[in-house]
This record gives sequence, structure tokens and C-alpha cells, in this order.
Amino acid sequence: MFPLFWNWSPQFFLPWSGSVRQDIELDRFFNAIPRAAGDGVIEQAAFKRASYGSQLGWITEVLLEAMKDVPADENSPLGKLRLANADIQRMKLERHYLAAGDISGERIADYLRTLRQQDGARYEQLSQQLLHLLQPPAKSD
Repeated sequence: MFPLFWNWSPQFFLPWSGSVRQDIELDRFFNAIPRAAGDGVIEQAAFKRASYGSQLGWITEVLLEAMKDVPADENSPLGKLRLANADIQRMKLERHYLAAGDISGERIADYLRTLRQQDGARYEQLSQQLLHLLQPPAKSD
């Protein structure tokens, strides 16, 4: 048997309580770019090709490679860029490799290769410290 008001069964939704159907794509940022600052359509296409983080990473790699023989102290802009890049690479390695909670020789070697490319002086200092750990233990007879 059918209920009395079976044909008339409306659904009421209070705000934030019902099914929501909307486009989540964040085009507002690109559409809000003023014409004097650039073309939002081109910016969006460039962003879809490579994110801003990827583009900055490539520029940083090129700059550090071109300036690898230039001495710089930690307070100079180049020194700050070198330190920031080394820290970012370390964070990437930690997030990628230490997420599982284990450290292997390959992971340590990856970190050392990255450090050698980015900061030769820091690499030399660390390699001298590690050489003592890598020596076989002295035999006590």
C-alpha cells in the first residue's frame, strides 16, 4: 500500500546540508589577472604545462649550475639561495624516503649526490665526517 502523500514528497535542504554540485577548478585566479599584467588564458595554459614551483625549481637549478664556482657567504643572496635549495632538496628526500620510516644506502647516496651538486663545501665537510664512520672497526686481539 502507498502512503497518503506518496506523490508529493519534496526534499528540503538547509544551507550546507544537501547535495552540492559545483565546478571546483580554480579558474578565478587566472580570470582575475588584469590585462595590463598579462593574459590570464596564457597564464593558465603555462600553469597547466608546468606549475610555478616547477618553473622556479628549473630556474634555480640553472642559476646554481651557472654560479657553482662563484664563492658566496651565507648572508649573500647567492649563499641564501644555495642554502635554501639544499634545505628544500633535503626536505624532499626526507619526505620521499623517510615516509616509510627506513633509511637505506641508496637514499643516503642520493642525498650526498644532491649535496655535492648544490653545495660543494658542505659536501666536503660532511664527507670527512662520514669517512670516519665508514672505516672498518679496528681489530682488538
